[in-house]
Amino acid sequence: MSNKLTVIGAALLIAGCTRDYMPESGASGEQIFASACAECHSTAVKDVPGMLFTLDSDKATPAYIANKVHTGSLIMPKFPHIEGREMRALSGYVLDHSLKD
Repeated sequence: MSNKLTVIGAALLIAGCTRDYMPESGASGEQIFASACAECHSTAVKDVPGMLFTLDSDKATPAYIANKVHTGSLIMPKFPHIEGREMRALSGYVLDHSLKD
């Protein structure tokens, strides 16, 4: 029981975190993904080569990706410092390497 509480507590703590990650100017989408996202969203986690995410067709947009990165979610932390050209590069990389429903 205490292990379950520890896991739940850790998940809630992570959910409240903001990552201070700031990409280098001109970084590619692949570089940003490797530095900020791959720890949780790697292809090895999914066991499907080339798949990073599965996106619903209505969510497969750069604006959706940018919003998700900036606001985070229950488990995913926020990455508010990925903006502009670097956000466009990251969004394009994620969309190019995701499965669409």
